[in-house]
Amino acid sequence: MELNKAVRIDEDNVAIKRIEERCINCGRCKTICQDVIGINYDERCKRAVCINCGQCILNCPVGALVPKYDYKKVLDYLHDTNKIVTISVAPAVRTSIGEGFGLLSGTFLEKELVGALKEVGFDYVFDVTFGADMTVMEEAMELVDRLKNKKTLPMFTSCCPSWVKYLEIYHPDKIDHLSTVKSPIGIQSSVINTYFLKMMDINKSDIVNVVVVPCTAKKFEIRRCEMGMDIAITTNELVLLLKESGIDITKVKKEEFSSLLSKGSGGGLIFGRSGGVLESVLRCANYIITGKDKVTDFLHLVENEKSGTIKKTTVNIGPYKLRVASVQGMKNIEEVLDDLDSYDFIEVMNCPLGCVSGGGQVLTAINKMADINLARAKGLEDDDKSNNIRFCYKNKDVINIYKTYLGYPNSPKALKLLHTNFKDLSSILRDLSL
Repeated sequence: MELNKAVRIDEDNVAIKRIEERCINCGRCKTICQDVIGINYDERCKRAVCINCGQCILNCPVGALVPKYDYKKVLDYLHDTNKIVTISVAPAVRTSIGEGFGLLSGTFLEKELVGALKEVGFDYVFDVTFGADMTVMEEAMELVDRLKNKKTLPMFTSCCPSWVKYLEIYHPDKIDHLSTVKSPIGIQSSVINTYFLKMMDINKSDIVNVVVVPCTAKKFEIRRCEMGMDIAITTNELVLLLKESGIDITKVKKEEFSSLLSKGSGGGLIFGRSGGVLESVLRCANYIITGKDKVTDFLHLVENEKSGTIKKTTVNIGPYKLRVASVQGMKNIEEVLDDLDSYDFIEVMNCPLGCVSGGGQVLTAINKMADINLARAKGLEDDDKSNNIRFCYKNKDVINIYKTYLGYPNSPKALKLLHTNFKDLSSILRDLSL
């Protein structure tokens, strides 16, 4: 009997599926999982140790691995006239969606994407960069509080669900280092299900919230009970949805995001690439501490362009010399975890260059993937640099929601709605069938 070289995918995996008749048992998926991502793959576990990142999908040469498709459910809801259907668009989607319609990688299609989504029938089209701006507000305040009160440092970012799940499985003793702030999608859903519904006088039972993401792991993340999104579809799924609906994104009317949760700052947009969360939080933390605007430009250091790297630097903010790092890949985070005393704030992303290379993005030629990811990232950076608002705390919608609803970052109400907690998942490793 031929040895099974393929990585195991459990039937109940919410993010990834294998089409068995396509699989040629080449073993590339397991190589990516073990040697690139850094998962310690133990065949004795009753469940596969999967962090749902989907890098195996992007690297399968025969298309045997695919996201768990949920876009048909979305179409069903769009055809249900009794439901109000919202969709929130993650930052990295707008620089990759065009690839599904023959455009160059990195083409920035924000207004076209909104127009296509409204044409297909979504009642409200929101920008996840709004949620990203609020994530920054909360996370920057949390970081400043940890610095001033000498609480658990370094603080890890908590936006990447693959990274969070990895820490919960392999290093649950370090969970206290994670920021308690929900990811932008988690915050987005909390705001929709409370603030937005109240403003629009809509019953929760009448609304379905969809999010389009570059990341297969978001399908796992929204299953966390407090997240509040109903369906997550990938960029690749959205291409299928639009094409099956007869919509060509290159020929639609350009539209603006729906009001209340409209376009965020440049700092929210760069969440879609590695280094962006770090940059955005430092901008906001600097303002909290010094009262001044400052773009640290950490994002643009040449060393950060290499996939799978650890980039370290020191940033001066008021009386603090912050030792920060941007880490790509779980193999690299292991090196950092062995030397935590050398850092104050660490951004961690599972995928090379961050969300732009997420497992739910439009499939590309494997040998061109690195260049395509760079082009996608550059599209986000260019919009940040040309954006009239580069700081989350200058976003008028963000200012308004704190003024009228939340009070201030890390207020009791904000802590209840916008923060979360994490759990020990190491039983996955201990649950052996010998």
